[in-house]
Amino acid sequence: MTANGEPIPRYWLYGEPHAVPELRFVHIETIPERMRLHNWEVQPHRHDGLSHTLLVTEGGGRLTVDATEWVFRAPALIAVPAQVVHGFRFDPGTDGQVLTLSEGFLGGVLAAVHEEELRAALALPFARDLAPASPDRPALERAFADIAAEFRAHHLGRASAIAAHVTLMLVTAARLIAAETIAAAGRAGQGRSPDVRLLARLRPLIDERFREHWPVERYAAALGVTPARLNAACRRVTGHSTLQLVHARVMLEAKRSLTYTGLGMAEIGYALGFEDPAYFSRFFTKRDGRSPNAFRRAHLAGGSAPPPGGSLDGNGLDRDGASSPQ
Repeated sequence: MTANGEPIPRYWLYGEPHAVPELRFVHIETIPERMRLHNWEVQPHRHDGLSHTLLVTEGGGRLTVDATEWVFRAPALIAVPAQVVHGFRFDPGTDGQVLTLSEGFLGGVLAAVHEEELRAALALPFARDLAPASPDRPALERAFADIAAEFRAHHLGRASAIAAHVTLMLVTAARLIAAETIAAAGRAGQGRSPDVRLLARLRPLIDERFREHWPVERYAAALGVTPARLNAACRRVTGHSTLQLVHARVMLEAKRSLTYTGLGMAEIGYALGFEDPAYFSRFFTKRDGRSPNAFRRAHLAGGSAPPPGGSLDGNGLDRDGASSPQ
Protein backbone atom coordinates (compact mmCIF):
# COMPACT_ATOMS: atom_id res chain seq x y z
CA MET A 1 0.00 0.00 0.00
CA THR A 2 1.10 3.59 -0.56
CA ALA A 3 1.38 6.12 2.25
CA ASN A 4 -2.21 7.26 1.68
CA GLY A 5 -3.54 3.71 1.88
CA GLU A 6 -4.04 3.20 -1.87
CA PRO A 7 -2.78 0.00 -3.56
CA ILE A 8 0.65 0.32 -5.16
CA PRO A 9 0.06 0.88 -8.89
CA ARG A 10 1.10 -1.73 -11.44
CA TYR A 11 1.94 -0.58 -14.95
CA TRP A 12 2.98 -2.03 -18.29
CA LEU A 13 5.45 0.75 -19.04
CA TYR A 14 5.12 3.66 -16.62
CA GLY A 15 1.80 5.44 -17.04
CA GLU A 16 0.37 2.73 -19.31
CA PRO A 17 -2.33 0.25 -18.22
CA HIS A 18 -1.12 -3.02 -16.74
CA ALA A 19 -0.83 -5.89 -19.22
CA VAL A 20 0.77 -9.30 -19.49
CA PRO A 21 4.35 -9.17 -20.85
CA GLU A 22 5.17 -11.44 -23.75
CA LEU A 23 7.86 -14.01 -22.96
CA ARG A 24 10.30 -12.28 -25.33
CA PHE A 25 9.25 -8.68 -24.71
CA VAL A 26 11.98 -6.04 -25.09
CA HIS A 27 11.63 -2.26 -25.13
CA ILE A 28 14.16 0.59 -25.11
CA GLU A 29 13.60 4.32 -25.07
CA THR A 30 15.38 7.48 -23.93
CA ILE A 31 14.74 8.84 -20.45
CA PRO A 32 13.26 12.15 -21.74
CA GLU A 33 10.75 10.40 -24.03
CA ARG A 34 8.63 9.36 -21.05
CA MET A 35 9.84 11.62 -18.24
CA ARG A 36 8.95 14.87 -20.01
CA LEU A 37 5.34 13.65 -19.89
CA HIS A 38 5.50 13.08 -16.12
CA ASN A 39 7.38 16.17 -14.96
CA TRP A 40 10.57 14.05 -14.51
CA GLU A 41 9.06 12.14 -11.59
CA VAL A 42 8.01 8.48 -11.34
CA GLN A 43 5.70 7.70 -8.44
CA PRO A 44 6.23 4.40 -6.55
CA HIS A 45 4.92 1.49 -8.62
CA ARG A 46 5.85 -2.00 -9.80
CA HIS A 47 5.86 -4.07 -12.97
CA ASP A 48 4.98 -7.75 -12.91
CA GLY A 49 7.40 -9.65 -15.10
CA LEU A 50 9.40 -6.63 -16.38
CA SER A 51 12.81 -5.40 -15.24
CA HIS A 52 14.58 -2.11 -16.05
CA THR A 53 18.21 -1.27 -16.67
CA LEU A 54 19.08 2.40 -17.16
CA LEU A 55 22.23 4.04 -18.47
CA VAL A 56 22.20 7.71 -17.44
CA THR A 57 24.46 9.81 -19.67
CA GLU A 58 23.49 13.33 -18.56
CA GLY A 59 21.97 14.77 -15.40
CA GLY A 60 21.03 12.71 -12.36
CA GLY A 61 18.37 12.13 -9.74
CA ARG A 62 17.16 9.77 -7.03
CA LEU A 63 16.02 6.14 -7.10
CA THR A 64 13.86 4.82 -4.25
CA VAL A 65 13.44 1.07 -3.73
CA ASP A 66 11.92 -0.50 -0.63
CA ALA A 67 12.61 2.60 1.53
CA THR A 68 16.26 2.67 0.36
CA GLU A 69 17.29 5.74 -1.63
CA TRP A 70 20.16 6.13 -4.05
CA VAL A 71 21.35 9.48 -5.38
CA PHE A 72 22.97 9.16 -8.80
CA ARG A 73 24.84 11.43 -11.17
CA ALA A 74 25.72 10.77 -14.79
CA PRO A 75 27.32 8.64 -15.94
CA ALA A 76 25.41 6.02 -13.93
CA LEU A 77 24.10 2.48 -14.32
CA ILE A 78 20.79 1.57 -12.62
CA ALA A 79 19.02 -1.79 -12.22
CA VAL A 80 15.42 -2.37 -11.09
CA PRO A 81 14.39 -6.06 -10.98
CA ALA A 82 10.86 -7.19 -11.78
CA GLN A 83 8.12 -6.82 -9.14
CA VAL A 84 10.19 -4.45 -6.97
CA VAL A 85 8.37 -1.27 -5.88
CA HIS A 86 10.39 1.68 -7.15
CA GLY A 87 10.20 5.38 -7.93
CA PHE A 88 12.43 7.97 -9.59
CA ARG A 89 12.94 11.69 -9.38
CA PHE A 90 15.08 12.83 -12.29
CA ASP A 91 16.71 16.23 -12.59
CA PRO A 92 15.08 18.06 -15.53
CA GLY A 93 17.09 17.52 -18.68
CA THR A 94 18.45 14.14 -17.60
CA ASP A 95 19.27 11.91 -20.57
CA GLY A 96 20.10 8.28 -21.18
CA GLN A 97 18.44 4.99 -22.12
CA VAL A 98 15.86 2.80 -20.34
CA LEU A 99 15.98 -0.88 -21.29
CA THR A 100 12.97 -2.99 -20.28
CA LEU A 101 13.10 -6.79 -20.51
CA SER A 102 10.51 -9.42 -19.73
CA GLU A 103 11.50 -12.08 -17.22
CA GLY A 104 11.16 -14.61 -20.03
CA PHE A 105 13.64 -12.81 -22.29
CA LEU A 106 16.10 -12.06 -19.50
CA GLY A 107 15.76 -15.61 -18.19
CA GLY A 108 16.72 -16.96 -21.61
CA VAL A 109 19.83 -14.77 -21.66
CA LEU A 110 20.81 -15.78 -18.13
CA ALA A 111 20.32 -19.48 -18.90
CA ALA A 112 22.98 -19.22 -21.62
CA VAL A 113 25.72 -17.55 -19.54
CA HIS A 114 28.32 -19.58 -17.68
CA GLU A 115 29.30 -17.33 -14.76
CA GLU A 116 27.17 -16.99 -11.64
CA GLU A 117 28.34 -13.37 -11.33
CA LEU A 118 26.58 -12.53 -14.60
CA ARG A 119 23.34 -14.15 -13.44
CA ALA A 120 23.52 -12.12 -10.22
CA ALA A 121 24.48 -8.81 -11.86
CA LEU A 122 20.91 -7.45 -12.12
CA ALA A 123 19.28 -9.55 -9.39
CA LEU A 124 19.29 -6.67 -6.88
CA PRO A 125 18.31 -3.03 -7.37
CA PHE A 126 21.17 -0.55 -7.50
CA ALA A 127 22.25 2.85 -8.82
CA ARG A 128 25.99 3.08 -9.44
CA ASP A 129 27.82 6.19 -10.55
CA LEU A 130 30.55 5.48 -13.09
CA ALA A 131 33.88 7.25 -13.18
CA PRO A 132 33.88 9.56 -16.24
CA ALA A 133 37.11 7.92 -17.41
CA SER A 134 35.99 4.37 -16.56
CA PRO A 135 37.05 1.89 -19.26
CA ASP A 136 33.67 0.17 -18.80
CA ARG A 137 31.64 3.24 -19.75
CA PRO A 138 32.23 2.98 -23.52
CA ALA A 139 31.31 -0.73 -23.42
CA LEU A 140 27.99 0.06 -21.73
CA GLU A 141 27.25 2.90 -24.14
CA ARG A 142 27.96 0.62 -27.11
CA ALA A 143 25.76 -2.16 -25.70
CA PHE A 144 22.80 0.19 -25.13
CA ALA A 145 23.28 1.85 -28.53
CA ASP A 146 23.44 -1.53 -30.28
CA ILE A 147 20.32 -2.76 -28.47
CA ALA A 148 18.47 0.41 -29.48
CA ALA A 149 19.60 0.03 -33.12
CA GLU A 150 18.48 -3.61 -33.29
CA PHE A 151 15.20 -2.80 -31.52
CA ARG A 152 14.30 -0.19 -34.14
CA ALA A 153 15.64 -1.94 -37.24
CA HIS A 154 13.58 -5.18 -37.17
CA HIS A 155 16.29 -7.08 -39.07
CA LEU A 156 16.63 -10.85 -39.31
CA GLY A 157 18.05 -12.25 -36.08
CA ARG A 158 16.86 -9.23 -34.09
CA ALA A 159 16.08 -11.15 -30.88
CA SER A 160 19.37 -13.06 -30.99
CA ALA A 161 21.35 -9.87 -31.60
CA ILE A 162 19.63 -8.08 -28.71
CA ALA A 163 20.28 -11.09 -26.45
CA ALA A 164 23.97 -10.96 -27.38
CA HIS A 165 24.22 -7.26 -26.56
CA VAL A 166 22.36 -7.80 -23.27
CA THR A 167 24.93 -10.48 -22.43
CA LEU A 168 27.75 -8.00 -23.09
CA MET A 169 25.97 -5.49 -20.86
CA LEU A 170 25.77 -8.13 -18.10
CA VAL A 171 29.49 -8.82 -18.43
CA THR A 172 30.29 -5.13 -18.00
CA ALA A 173 27.85 -4.74 -15.10
CA ALA A 174 29.31 -7.78 -13.33
CA ARG A 175 32.83 -6.40 -13.73
CA LEU A 176 31.75 -3.04 -12.35
CA ILE A 177 30.14 -4.72 -9.34
CA ALA A 178 33.22 -6.85 -8.71
CA ALA A 179 35.49 -3.80 -8.90
CA GLU A 180 33.22 -1.83 -6.57
CA THR A 181 33.11 -4.72 -4.09
CA ILE A 182 36.90 -4.79 -3.94
CA ALA A 183 37.11 -1.01 -3.63
CA ALA A 184 34.45 -0.95 -0.91
CA ALA A 185 36.14 -3.60 1.24
CA GLY A 186 36.60 -2.25 4.72
CA ARG A 187 34.33 0.75 4.27
CA ALA A 188 30.56 1.18 4.53
CA GLY A 189 28.56 1.67 1.34
CA GLN A 190 24.96 2.29 0.42
CA GLY A 191 23.10 -0.70 1.81
CA ARG A 192 20.07 -2.69 0.75
CA SER A 193 17.24 -3.59 3.05
CA PRO A 194 17.25 -7.08 4.64
CA ASP A 195 14.04 -7.86 2.73
CA VAL A 196 15.64 -7.16 -0.66
CA ARG A 197 18.74 -9.16 0.26
CA LEU A 198 16.56 -12.09 1.34
CA LEU A 199 14.63 -11.97 -1.95
CA ALA A 200 17.90 -11.96 -3.88
CA ARG A 201 18.78 -15.25 -2.15
CA LEU A 202 15.30 -16.70 -2.70
CA ARG A 203 15.09 -16.15 -6.47
CA PRO A 204 17.94 -18.50 -7.50
CA LEU A 205 16.66 -21.09 -5.02
CA ILE A 206 13.22 -20.96 -6.68
CA ASP A 207 14.89 -21.33 -10.08
CA GLU A 208 16.67 -24.44 -8.80
CA ARG A 209 13.78 -26.10 -6.96
CA PHE A 210 10.45 -24.97 -8.46
CA ARG A 211 9.95 -28.27 -10.27
CA GLU A 212 10.08 -30.09 -6.93
CA HIS A 213 7.16 -28.06 -5.50
CA TRP A 214 8.89 -27.34 -2.23
CA PRO A 215 6.53 -25.98 0.45
CA VAL A 216 7.27 -22.50 1.79
CA GLU A 217 8.64 -24.06 4.99
CA ARG A 218 11.40 -25.79 3.05
CA TYR A 219 12.43 -22.62 1.23
CA ALA A 220 12.51 -20.80 4.55
CA ALA A 221 14.61 -23.52 6.18
CA ALA A 222 17.08 -23.47 3.28
CA LEU A 223 17.44 -19.70 3.73
CA GLY A 224 17.70 -19.91 7.53
CA VAL A 225 14.56 -17.88 8.29
CA THR A 226 11.02 -18.66 9.43
CA PRO A 227 8.20 -19.05 6.88
CA ALA A 228 6.51 -15.97 8.35
CA ARG A 229 9.69 -13.90 7.91
CA LEU A 230 10.09 -15.08 4.32
CA ASN A 231 6.45 -14.39 3.41
CA ALA A 232 6.58 -10.97 5.00
CA ALA A 233 9.71 -10.07 3.02
CA CYS A 234 8.17 -11.32 -0.23
CA ARG A 235 5.01 -9.29 0.31
CA ARG A 236 6.86 -6.12 1.30
CA VAL A 237 9.20 -6.22 -1.71
CA THR A 238 6.98 -7.72 -4.45
CA GLY A 239 3.42 -7.57 -3.12
CA HIS A 240 3.12 -11.37 -3.50
CA SER A 241 3.57 -14.33 -1.16
CA THR A 242 6.42 -16.82 -1.41
CA LEU A 243 4.09 -19.44 -2.86
CA GLN A 244 2.81 -17.01 -5.48
CA LEU A 245 6.39 -16.35 -6.61
CA VAL A 246 7.09 -20.08 -6.84
CA HIS A 247 3.92 -20.69 -8.84
CA ALA A 248 4.73 -17.75 -11.14
CA ARG A 249 8.06 -19.44 -11.89
CA VAL A 250 6.25 -22.70 -12.69
CA MET A 251 3.93 -20.79 -15.02
CA LEU A 252 6.82 -19.06 -16.77
CA GLU A 253 8.47 -22.42 -17.51
CA ALA A 254 5.15 -23.92 -18.64
CA LYS A 255 4.59 -21.05 -21.07
CA ARG A 256 8.12 -21.41 -22.43
CA SER A 257 7.53 -25.10 -23.09
CA LEU A 258 4.14 -24.45 -24.70
CA THR A 259 5.57 -21.68 -26.88
CA TYR A 260 8.95 -23.04 -27.91
CA THR A 261 8.58 -26.85 -27.86
CA GLY A 262 6.25 -29.41 -29.39
CA LEU A 263 5.95 -31.41 -26.16
CA GLY A 264 2.50 -32.68 -25.20
CA MET A 265 0.59 -31.48 -22.16
CA ALA A 266 1.39 -34.59 -20.14
CA GLU A 267 5.11 -34.32 -20.94
CA ILE A 268 5.24 -30.65 -19.99
CA GLY A 269 3.32 -31.25 -16.78
CA TYR A 270 5.51 -34.18 -15.80
CA ALA A 271 8.69 -32.14 -16.43
CA LEU A 272 7.27 -29.50 -14.09
CA GLY A 273 6.55 -31.99 -11.30
CA PHE A 274 2.88 -32.72 -11.99
CA GLU A 275 2.09 -36.44 -11.99
CA ASP A 276 -1.51 -35.86 -13.12
CA PRO A 277 -1.91 -34.06 -16.49
CA ALA A 278 -5.43 -33.00 -15.53
CA TYR A 279 -4.12 -31.28 -12.41
CA PHE A 280 -1.45 -29.49 -14.46
CA SER A 281 -4.18 -28.27 -16.80
CA ARG A 282 -6.29 -26.98 -13.87
CA PHE A 283 -3.24 -25.30 -12.29
CA PHE A 284 -2.39 -23.51 -15.54
CA THR A 285 -5.97 -22.54 -16.40
CA LYS A 286 -6.60 -21.06 -12.96
CA ARG A 287 -3.63 -18.71 -13.33
CA ASP A 288 -3.76 -17.78 -17.01
CA GLY A 289 -7.49 -17.93 -17.71
CA ARG A 290 -6.84 -20.33 -20.62
CA SER A 291 -6.05 -24.01 -20.77
CA PRO A 292 -2.52 -25.00 -21.84
CA ASN A 293 -3.86 -26.05 -25.25
CA ALA A 294 -5.71 -22.75 -25.67
CA PHE A 295 -2.57 -20.82 -24.70
CA ARG A 296 -0.54 -22.75 -27.30
CA ARG A 297 -3.16 -22.23 -30.00
CA ALA A 298 -3.24 -18.48 -29.30
CA HIS A 299 0.52 -18.22 -29.69
CA LEU A 300 0.54 -20.29 -32.85
CA ALA A 301 -2.12 -17.93 -34.21
CA GLY A 302 -0.08 -14.89 -33.17
CA GLY A 303 -2.26 -13.86 -30.23
CA SER A 304 -1.15 -13.32 -26.66
CA ALA A 305 -3.69 -11.39 -24.60
CA PRO A 306 -5.47 -13.41 -21.91
CA PRO A 307 -9.24 -13.36 -21.77
CA PRO A 308 -11.10 -11.25 -19.18
CA GLY A 309 -11.40 -12.85 -15.79
CA GLY A 310 -7.96 -14.52 -15.83
CA SER A 311 -5.56 -14.90 -12.94
CA LEU A 312 -4.30 -12.24 -10.56
CA ASP A 313 -2.84 -9.55 -12.85
CA GLY A 314 -2.79 -12.13 -15.64
CA ASN A 315 0.83 -12.96 -14.88
CA GLY A 316 0.71 -16.55 -13.71
CA LEU A 317 0.41 -15.47 -10.09
CA ASP A 318 -1.94 -17.04 -7.57
CA ARG A 319 -4.63 -15.24 -5.74
CA ASP A 320 -4.01 -14.99 -2.01
CA GLY A 321 -4.53 -18.26 -0.20
CA ALA A 322 -3.87 -20.52 -3.19
CA SER A 323 -2.41 -23.88 -2.28
CA SER A 324 0.69 -25.63 -3.51
CA PRO A 325 0.22 -27.91 -6.52
CA GLN A 326 1.46 -30.91 -4.58
